[in-house]
Amino acid sequence: MRRRTQVRLGLVLAIGGALGLAGSVLAADQAVTIASFAFSPASLTVTAGDSVTWSNNDSTGHTATAGDGSFDTGTIAPGATASVTFATAGTFAYACTIHPTMTGTIVVEAAAGSGGGSSGGSGGGGATAPATDMVVPIASRPTDDQATTVAAALLAILGIALIVGTRWFDRRAATERIERR
Repeated sequence: MRRRTQVRLGLVLAIGGALGLAGSVLAADQAVTIASFAFSPASLTVTAGDSVTWSNNDSTGHTATAGDGSFDTGTIAPGATASVTFATAGTFAYACTIHPTMTGTIVVEAAAGSGGGSSGGSGGGGATAPATDMVVPIASRPTDDQATTVAAALLAILGIALIVGTRWFDRRAATERIERR
């Protein structure tokens, strides 16, 4: 009975780790670096559901604030990051409110199969309607996507190792019982 419990625990750990890995793969985290009083890249294209993380490598605070007010990271301290998850397709021009000459654009494309589209023709340059269902996480928080992925992978490996180890010890014990006869 104890062996069955270990195998079940291993399965739970492996499945939990695999689900954690799947969740971290579904949505991407794109990066914008702030350095020398500029956003790099100045224009970034992402898919709806993706997050954009601004990393401040300057020696002073900056913001990433949408011109239409749809998102605002707040002040990102030197060495800190801030993230915004974009849930709706559209084009979002943004600037640093502290240093208005710093500008950038996030182009959010509809997720595959969502049926959504953006307005405007080719070369139109007009922004689509701002997203109303954006999630704006707390500014200047450390990103933990890599840590979550590593933890999920370790959990899956631990679960598989528990299953394999339990099976290996079971077979070894069975072999020893046969040899003793």
